[in-house]
Amino acid sequence: MNDVNLGSAAAELIRTCPYANIATSFEDTPWNTPVSAVADDELNFYWSSWVNAVHSQNLIKNPNVFLTLYDSTRPSGTNNFKCLYLQGIAVSVTAKEEIRKAHELVYPGKELQLEQFSPDPIKNFYKAIPKVAWLNCLSVRNLTPSTIKMRVEVSIEEIRRYHQSK
Repeated sequence: MNDVNLGSAAAELIRTCPYANIATSFEDTPWNTPVSAVADDELNFYWSSWVNAVHSQNLIKNPNVFLTLYDSTRPSGTNNFKCLYLQGIAVSVTAKEEIRKAHELVYPGKELQLEQFSPDPIKNFYKAIPKVAWLNCLSVRNLTPSTIKMRVEVSIEEIRRYHQSK
C-alpha cells in the first residue's frame, strides 16, 4: 500500500468514472440510485435528477449522502484502490449562476433550458459536498482471518489537489 498514492488513485477514479451511486435515506429506509455525476475543482459533485425521484425527495428531508465511484471494467477480485467511497451532504442547487455552472459540468456543450430548473422545476441540479473519503485497499481475494479493515481513509484535500491538477 505504501507505493500507492491515495490522492492520485482517488482523483483518477473521479476522472474516469462517469457514474456514481448516490445513497440516501429517510426514516430508516435506504435508497440508492446511479447518476451521471461530475466533480468541480473543489470536489463538489453535481448531477441532475427529476424532483419527484425518491432520492431527490429523500434529500429534502435528510441531506446526508454516500457516494461510490468504481471501475466496473476491472476483473473480479482486482478492486484494490479501484473503489472510492465518499460520505457527505447534498443540497439542491437553486442559484442561477450555480445552475449554469452545474449545467456546463453535467451537460457540456448543450444549451441550458433554465425553465426546466426554475422556478417550478421538473428537475433539479444537486451538489454533494464530500466530508470523508475512503479507498478500498484490499480485494476480497486478499482477505485473511486476521484482516481488520478493507478501506483506508483518504484526505479530501489530497484528492482535491490531484483532481485540480488533471
